[in-house]
Amino acid sequence: MKKYIYSIITALAIAAPACDTLDFDPTGQYSDSNAYTSIHNLDYYIKDMYQIYHNIANVECGSSLNMLEDAWTDLIKTSWYNVGQGQNKFFSQVNSMTVESNPRSNWGTMYSHIRKFNYFLVDAKAGRISHLPAEDAAARVAEVRFLRAFAYQELAKFHGGVVLRVSEDKVDDQNENAKARATKEETWDFILGEYDKAIADLPESWPAGDYGRVTKMAAMAMKARAALIAGRYQVAYDAATAVIDSKKYSLSSDIAAIYTNPANPEIIIPVLFEVEKKQHNYDTYMCPPSFAASLGYKDQFGAAATPTEEYASQFDIKVGDNWEAFDWANLAKYGNEPYKNRDPRFYQSILANGSTFKGVEIQCWEGGSDQCMTYAPSGQDNTHKSTTGYYVRKFLSSKTGDKAYNFTNKLSDQHWIEMRLAEIYFIRSEASARLNKWSDAYNDLNVIRTRVNMPAKPQKSTWEDYLVDLQKERICELGLEGHRYDDIMRWGISQEVLNGKRVHGVKVTKTGNTFSYEVIEADDYDRIFPKKYEIFPIPYGEIQGNPLCDQNDAWK
Repeated sequence: MKKYIYSIITALAIAAPACDTLDFDPTGQYSDSNAYTSIHNLDYYIKDMYQIYHNIANVECGSSLNMLEDAWTDLIKTSWYNVGQGQNKFFSQVNSMTVESNPRSNWGTMYSHIRKFNYFLVDAKAGRISHLPAEDAAARVAEVRFLRAFAYQELAKFHGGVVLRVSEDKVDDQNENAKARATKEETWDFILGEYDKAIADLPESWPAGDYGRVTKMAAMAMKARAALIAGRYQVAYDAATAVIDSKKYSLSSDIAAIYTNPANPEIIIPVLFEVEKKQHNYDTYMCPPSFAASLGYKDQFGAAATPTEEYASQFDIKVGDNWEAFDWANLAKYGNEPYKNRDPRFYQSILANGSTFKGVEIQCWEGGSDQCMTYAPSGQDNTHKSTTGYYVRKFLSSKTGDKAYNFTNKLSDQHWIEMRLAEIYFIRSEASARLNKWSDAYNDLNVIRTRVNMPAKPQKSTWEDYLVDLQKERICELGLEGHRYDDIMRWGISQEVLNGKRVHGVKVTKTGNTFSYEVIEADDYDRIFPKKYEIFPIPYGEIQGNPLCDQNDAWK
């Protein structure tokens, strides 16, 4: 039976870094036989598969605030209680994660992608693309193999060992539902092995019009991440070193450019968007309300989720000639200016009282245009005020002067970053620490710090002391990029960070020309995060439909 491939390339917007974009398939759908007639047609099929990255891009929060990974941590507070399944509901209710219902699980989404990848890999093995130039065909197979490995990586990091439906002779159908889970180790063996196969055949680079497609070193970088999660520290170290030594990427001296230019040389895996073809609602949900008001949308948009004081306080402050950890107890020492002389990354991540965004001053003080509100579990849904006294800066559009940017039809097109070189330095640093290479670990941490003109951290020689430094640097560098949840799970510190805790904000009061600041609770409940939440249950549907699939021990 002929399969039909529905082209959503216009929704993918895998585009060149300049104005030119890929040609889009005009027909809307085409058969697999057409897809395999030429490399040109095959590329429509392959690029469609990159939808997997849009499914996890945090800037897609317009479809669900649940997509904001850092809102499941201590870094971001969602403002509304009854929107979607919601982080506030999750953290405030007992048994928010169950076998029957888990708002965090990506099981169905990832297996849907895997099935699509398997169709192609089965066809490729059957010789459906053997008439195409061998090197080009091999590169496309490697590309899909990489994407399938990534889908399994997303499953494994949450669920542990999973069902490996990876035959390239036949795609599993209803007759193959019964299949046992692989162990955690077997699952990671498969993922890392697939990355190795992909690395062997992927190109060093693609033509400019194909910017965004995975390359040899991008696959090596993802292998480094996977190996770190899997606890294969030497593998992670070696893969990260290969990426760094390749010189394919370089740390950007202009931090803002990382988030405004999708072709920035620091970016390893971009997720690209295009206005009116594949756009998103990130600005609609995350902008400060005064900006929405300046475009004629007062009290209609923004402030759906905002940075916490736990996040903001991680950024050091310079006092005289010295950098110090920020502490509200030292406000007088800072000249009552808590938001001046902070780590440069603060200003690319967070909008605070007195910040300027697109020519609009952020007024977080009571009575100001961006004043905060005390969080409450009812009566505030879609009230566009911060519950923390801060607003997101990172990933907001940098476009100015475009009044057609109206939050309704011309939405946001800024890119998401799935991986960049700074993460690779952190991976190698963490792997070095696990291997007791403390000098190497701190050398890589300090590469990131000195890049933003922060002083080097003195070397520590125990995991506990090092982890304090690593946490801080990963928060300041990668906050709002969707890494914090994975970090605290990998380090086994979820109880310390989440369970029984409350996040905080800052209430700002203006008297004349003087501001006063009060740290306030931004939760009205102690957060609930049992230890068993560190591994997700296998979904009820899988257990019911697959009699050989067993449940994770914590959920039996």
